[in-house]
Amino acid sequence: MSSTEIVLTEKCGTLGRLMVYHKNPASNKVTRLSGSDTLAKSLFDRAKDLFREIFLPHGYPDSVSEDYLEYQVWDTLQAFCSTITGTFTTQAILKSVGVGDAKATPFAAAFTWIMKDGTGMIGRIFFAWWKGNSLDADCKKWRLCADILNDTAMFLELLVPFIGRFSLQILCITTSMKAVVGVAGSATRASITQHQAIQGNMADVSAKDGSQETCVNLIASFVGIVLLAVVTDWRYEWALFFLFMVVHLVANYFAVCSLNIPHLNTARLNQVLSTYFRFDTVPNPISVNKSESVVIGFGENISDICGFKIKMGKSLNQLPSTLTLFELTNLIQVYKDSRYLIVPDVKNRVMYVALEKGESVHDVIAAYFHAVLLGIATCYYNHVNVNVYTKRQLRHVTPIVRLFTALKPYQKTVAVREELLLLNALKTFSDVVKQETVMFFTALNVNGWNLNTHSIETGEWRAQWKSVLDVSPRDYSVPGHNKME
Repeated sequence: MSSTEIVLTEKCGTLGRLMVYHKNPASNKVTRLSGSDTLAKSLFDRAKDLFREIFLPHGYPDSVSEDYLEYQVWDTLQAFCSTITGTFTTQAILKSVGVGDAKATPFAAAFTWIMKDGTGMIGRIFFAWWKGNSLDADCKKWRLCADILNDTAMFLELLVPFIGRFSLQILCITTSMKAVVGVAGSATRASITQHQAIQGNMADVSAKDGSQETCVNLIASFVGIVLLAVVTDWRYEWALFFLFMVVHLVANYFAVCSLNIPHLNTARLNQVLSTYFRFDTVPNPISVNKSESVVIGFGENISDICGFKIKMGKSLNQLPSTLTLFELTNLIQVYKDSRYLIVPDVKNRVMYVALEKGESVHDVIAAYFHAVLLGIATCYYNHVNVNVYTKRQLRHVTPIVRLFTALKPYQKTVAVREELLLLNALKTFSDVVKQETVMFFTALNVNGWNLNTHSIETGEWRAQWKSVLDVSPRDYSVPGHNKME
């Protein structure tokens, strides 16, 4: 073997078989080097390669994100449990519509089924309109929420045979719940697939995910049929249902917790800002994702950090009428060179961020960062305490210390009522924020955050303010109103 002259080696992907070609001294030809593998090992390797080609994306593991395998393992387990619990509820639904009951009429069964499906269709449309924009921003939370809702719906469906009088109402409610599950589940799955497909292979990753789920559902369906045939006592049936439901929810929780999404959404950005303001350092995506809440309603609240809510891309029509033209003109002058305009509502503690049309990822993140700092500065100006440290941390001067040092000459001596920063203070503040923004983005890049995309929730409203003051009101026509003469 030592005298063998290897000419070429090739390997099918990272995990595939290795082929070695060498020069045959006797015939002066290139031949494949025969290994010492047994027939059983060779067949096993071929079967393993076939399995990988059928169920894993092309080029795995190099073509997917690092969290792909862990997520898919937990996702497979939850799909298996969900299908088995679904077999129990399917039997309960069929009993409720009259299958096996000689007194039931075909019309009654058809009416119940049509009403059930119709309610679900309406629920699907309503939920997509109501929360469609939030599914990308909080895909982890809505993914887990969808599965909790799905298990709740199946629990109610399992009750139907015991309360047959309300079967129609219960089935309409559960179908609406499952419609929400369908919208939230498929939408968040698409968002997760987009994260996993790191080589522009989203279609392949999605297709192989479908193959995995189909295979698991097929196996689980047969297991469910066996359980239905063997388990006839309703008490054991309920025990199995709760067992698989608990495993299903636990698997879903670990699945979404395993995701390491490297771009910013509102929740992750709030965590990053909280750490950055306290320690002058940006945590990396892995640590932020591990501590990110996956339950709706929980997580870092931005109002606890800066004292204000942040509304991005919302209509300024929601502002109170107390905002004067003088104050708005001052704000426009300060933000004349920016792609965003921040209008504080001090009374209701809301920062309205107006975005210019065609904003970039950098503009959105910078606007949010600016709005949070403006909230902190406004609280400092009005002697309102906020949940950030103003002292030195680990011998480093934090961004908040730098901000308060710059604004110290402008702070009110007596807090009579809360109000906006004066123009001079606002200009000084904006100069400080420009420097802080550069340092913040540098820290984001150094710590591995993907700044080519974002999932920060923004509204559809876009504003224009850079040339409005030079235009007469007669140039703007509002539908339903006459021009000013």
